[in-house]
Amino acid sequence: MPRSAKLLTYVAAALSPCLATLTSAAAPPDSDSFAAVAAVTITDRGGVTAKPLTSFDISFVDPTISIYALGDRTNNAVDLVDTQSNTFLHFCGHGQFRGFTGNNDTSGPDGVLIRDHIEIWAGDGDSTVKVFNLATCTEQSGPDHTIPTGDPINDKRADEMCYDPADNLIMVANNAADPPFASLISTSSYSVVKKITFDGTNGAPKSTNGIEQCQWSPRTGKFYITVPGVDSPNTGHGVVAVINPNSMRVERTFDIPLANCDTPQGMAIGPDRQILVGCNGSGSTTHSSVIIDERNGHIMATVANESGPDEVWFNPGNGHYFLARSAAFGGTQKLGIIDAVSMVADTDISVAPAGKNAHSVAADSVTNKTFFPIPGSSGSTLCSSVGGSDTSGCILVVKGTNDQDDCVAEGAPVTQASAGEDAVFLKASCSDHDQHSGNN
Repeated sequence: MPRSAKLLTYVAAALSPCLATLTSAAAPPDSDSFAAVAAVTITDRGGVTAKPLTSFDISFVDPTISIYALGDRTNNAVDLVDTQSNTFLHFCGHGQFRGFTGNNDTSGPDGVLIRDHIEIWAGDGDSTVKVFNLATCTEQSGPDHTIPTGDPINDKRADEMCYDPADNLIMVANNAADPPFASLISTSSYSVVKKITFDGTNGAPKSTNGIEQCQWSPRTGKFYITVPGVDSPNTGHGVVAVINPNSMRVERTFDIPLANCDTPQGMAIGPDRQILVGCNGSGSTTHSSVIIDERNGHIMATVANESGPDEVWFNPGNGHYFLARSAAFGGTQKLGIIDAVSMVADTDISVAPAGKNAHSVAADSVTNKTFFPIPGSSGSTLCSSVGGSDTSGCILVVKGTNDQDDCVAEGAPVTQASAGEDAVFLKASCSDHDQHSGNN
């Protein structure tokens, strides 16, 4: 299939739930109000006794098949949840990962994604990526593929990852290696085809503080990854590196001014050329996150008091960004919420005192539910407020308080040839009152 057709097919599939709503009447004004509506508890399955949820990492939602996946280090598995019924289904690959070792850099599973509705890819603490068949994976399943990305001791964990379906590549970051590097893995051969080291050579910036969340944009066909620090000694001044999957090189670097963003970490591809960069904000007076233009890195909005996220997520179903603010300024962990149309923050949902690491989030664009794991014994009562256990912890389910609190995609995706590149343009349009007025 030609690359342009693959791009269009991918985006059309991703947005089909939103496009389907175009045939219905316009939704009433958006309340911009979100609240916890349910709690998913991890329970015994397949002969595995579930432990209270205390250590976990990245999560992912595939809205087409209604599956939420969480890298659960406590239970040494990937947890699978049905996003329609809010029920825990089962563990995948129990005991196949490092689990929690006491050190995040060597623990696993870490980064998790679902590829093409058929495979679970998960990074581990020994610098490997493990691939499981989603349809057949059980508690007893071993991986179908184990892909080494580096030295299992010195290069530590294979962490956050992102998928380019047009070029059949998955990029995974070894953020704790020195120097940090990203691996491009073929989804056909299940092998590393290129290693990009962030040491100041071959066009890549020299990182002084690891590398973090990456994304692939269907509009540009490029990978983007946050580099939290480029100064020595580290000041929190970071950049976003743009990687061309054809040349497999860093082709551009977007400077992210420290005055707007201290320590860029999380990343989400939004509408209208937007990329949200979630900024840690630790140890400075800068407590904002930013929305940049994916074409040139221009800062489109600086969203005050939204610092501290690790993973961030954009939901095209309701037009909002969600930020897992485990290091939020002021000592309380929060779920941050930013309207992508107005590029203004909505009211946060406070979780618990800092230190318990609620740093993972993913949203379902069909149900418009956001899934936000909260550790057990965190000091929060959010889990029990909606029927869960505060001691065991839960995956909190958050939704707009108005069931019509939605956005829909405006028009079908359009392909445009520009300077020899195929680009897919997506636009979110909300019946939101904000658009009629005046983001570890």
